[in-house]
Amino acid sequence: MKQYLVLALAAAAFIVVLYAPNNTNNLRETCNNFDNENACQNGQQTENPTTWTNRNFQTPPRGDKLWRERYQDYSILQGYTQIRYASGLKSAKLNVYTRVNPSSQGNLVYSFDGVEQSSSELQVSAPRGVIDVKVKLVNGGKTIASLQLEPVDFHWNHPSVNQSPNYEGGQKGAIVELFGWLYEDIEAECEMLGKAGYMGVKIFPPQESILDYEHPEEGQLNPWYWLYQPVSYKLQSRAGTVEQLRKMINTCRSKNVRVYADAVVNHMSGNGNDMFPSHCSGGNFWPNKNSSAGSPWYTQGYAYSNWTFTGSRPGMEFPQIPYGPLDFHCARSLTSWNDGFLLNYGWLVNLSDLNTESDYVRQRIADYVTDLLSIGISGIRIDAAKHISPENLAHIFKKVSNNMGGSLPSDFTAYLEVILGGEKDLLMCNDGWYNYGKSFDAKMKEVGLSDSDIYKIKIWSSDYPKEHPACGYWIIPANRFAIQQDCHDDQNPGSSSRDMQDKGSVLIKERNIDRHRNFNKELFYRTDADWKIKLVLSSYSFWDNPNAQAPPDGHSDCSRCTGSFCSGCTKSVPYRKAHNPNVCGYTMSQNGQWIQGEYTRVHRDKAIILEMRKWMGLSTSVSNADLGLPNSC
Repeated sequence: MKQYLVLALAAAAFIVVLYAPNNTNNLRETCNNFDNENACQNGQQTENPTTWTNRNFQTPPRGDKLWRERYQDYSILQGYTQIRYASGLKSAKLNVYTRVNPSSQGNLVYSFDGVEQSSSELQVSAPRGVIDVKVKLVNGGKTIASLQLEPVDFHWNHPSVNQSPNYEGGQKGAIVELFGWLYEDIEAECEMLGKAGYMGVKIFPPQESILDYEHPEEGQLNPWYWLYQPVSYKLQSRAGTVEQLRKMINTCRSKNVRVYADAVVNHMSGNGNDMFPSHCSGGNFWPNKNSSAGSPWYTQGYAYSNWTFTGSRPGMEFPQIPYGPLDFHCARSLTSWNDGFLLNYGWLVNLSDLNTESDYVRQRIADYVTDLLSIGISGIRIDAAKHISPENLAHIFKKVSNNMGGSLPSDFTAYLEVILGGEKDLLMCNDGWYNYGKSFDAKMKEVGLSDSDIYKIKIWSSDYPKEHPACGYWIIPANRFAIQQDCHDDQNPGSSSRDMQDKGSVLIKERNIDRHRNFNKELFYRTDADWKIKLVLSSYSFWDNPNAQAPPDGHSDCSRCTGSFCSGCTKSVPYRKAHNPNVCGYTMSQNGQWIQGEYTRVHRDKAIILEMRKWMGLSTSVSNADLGLPNSC
């Protein structure tokens, strides 16, 4: 999540839509919201007051007009299933964690595949398939609340990836980032990816995030950056359902293609982007948002009246996870990029910042990563990683390792978005508590991670290709960095967080195919460092007039807008199918003409593929059919 997204993401948390809230006894003076009182009250405060526990269980109860089917009984009961594997990953212990509204009393009953028991734990072994988990609160023989939890999958349920020793067991290879692709298209593309020799494909955040067909923002229906405003850890996203995700992963693995996921774990949604029916700032009011799976979520931002169901001020709550007010840092603006305290505790562009000093939050993030690995994901990119302190990240990775039987899987790879820029001394060159070089390695060692596990954790090299190594020499070995030519964040107008100048090219800005191709070839043929993970972006072109930047995946076509605000949808992006087996790379240009709103398919360029194969030590004496390409390439 780059610095230049400040305006875009701040707008996402600050929608200016005229909306007339109902007057109630709790209504304060118009637009005199609670934001100043909800913020940190001094420079040392980092946590919210413990008294804020009453700002919880805010979901409307069954029977209320605001209740929706997918709200379940979150007003009373919340929870999730934790997976803890034994060494060897052939058996695991499940434990259902719950939070119960203090106003409700009773006994919890747990159901695993329909078999009820009083214990929250269940021991399972391979070849056990996906498990259905439910929990209910019972008092006097009557069910007070019930909760359907997410299906539990296991690491052993997925096809093995059989790649040659050149891939070093998943520790060396090229990963294609398919930005804006639906799961069904990625699944179909994996045959080509496997034949071409790519080690894997990275999907964008698979967790539930804001997706709203009723409230356009700045003319766009579902702008791309809402992917980075998660509302739960439920695996249903803009790209598809959990069933489609699982099917895609299994197909890709059967084609010997690993799947990696973008993990958003620094924060949740933008403050004020939530399910409360009314928000205000200045003279502007706006209503609730919706999400990709229908879960409720709540923030304290721009609230100006007490909430009906608690009698308290609105608070931070994400019931599906569950997170409550004490699981977040107190609200603080991020006003300096050279201050580790503010980088860690500040709210990046007003996004709800998780309290990653909390052992529960660390464990919950680790359990989410474990869920990803259990559904067949091989590794992760951590978005906005430089806003989670090195110590907190070390503890989170250790908990993932503990969950996975005591070590990270042998083919696991993580790469962390740590943008160095003008903060390179703080973040990499000089030792200190906020250093992601030697100091981070020392922290990981201190918490008990092995050398082999530490090796699997890379830093995304924002100093590539122009300024590397940022410190003038490799602070940690070059094979601990993942490199990339252009990334999805670089595409945005005004982007300045990576200064590539004449050493790189952002395709959809420069629109120079030859130049972009050559820089992606250089990614693979340069020999000045022993990089192991190299990333290739396949994205889509933006629309010039009107300036529309959403993916052409169908979710941003204004014809899908419903409700009374659709006149504000002025930047429609028509649907285009991402998978097309009959094309070569750079398909956003045909006969010398630039095509707007078209997928780029850079990964299908034969010259880039052959350079990648040469780097990997794979044969380059191959036909187009061998590479999964049409004869015309």
